[in-house]
Amino acid sequence: MGRRRWLALVLIGAALFLGCTRTLPDPCRGVVSPVATFRVSPEGGELPLLVTLDASDSFAGVGQIAEYNWEFGDGTTGSGRIVEHRFDRPAAGAEEQEFRVTLTVVQEFPTEEGLCRLAAQTVRVLRYGISRPLNVLQWELKHVYSGSLIEGVVRNESADRRVTHAEVYARFYREPGHVLVGQAQRELWDIRPGEERLFMIATYLWPWEFDWVELRTEAFTAQP
Repeated sequence: MGRRRWLALVLIGAALFLGCTRTLPDPCRGVVSPVATFRVSPEGGELPLLVTLDASDSFAGVGQIAEYNWEFGDGTTGSGRIVEHRFDRPAAGAEEQEFRVTLTVVQEFPTEEGLCRLAAQTVRVLRYGISRPLNVLQWELKHVYSGSLIEGVVRNESADRRVTHAEVYARFYREPGHVLVGQAQRELWDIRPGEERLFMIATYLWPWEFDWVELRTEAFTAQP
């Protein structure tokens, strides 16, 4: 009798053990993973720079993408399919900076075993701070009687091409929300390879009417 009782206890224990260690079904088994990719605009320019990051070309293997998560490479994060982010120049350091931007997309798909969540990730290294062929070496913002004035220096970074015509654009933003409150520009002509040129951009905006300024250059070149 004691032997039968002992055998019964062993069988019950084994059944409980097997029940506790049973592997739960994987709801993502056989499910195709999503693909993460994004576009950047602009891909180059001076710092600080407002950049649009667009993950619209990312797609789900099945189901739909439920999350778009960003790491901008400067210690900040964001979320959303399309985001705007301001990349800043550090107080000290090289003129050109690298930012390792990471996009993670999360796909959701219901299966018989439960909700499947799969993630995919992509990384791009963005380089900002030097505009080619026409680079802004330095600039400063001054208060004048009619508003504000930007004075700066540009240089033709090309070794063998002359800048026949160029424009330096200034865009003035208000925070929060990166609200564009004004813009102005200056045309420049005939800048030889390696040559530096002064420029001035005037605006009717007073310094307290905007929070930061973005400079961009556009240049057309030809052989010297």
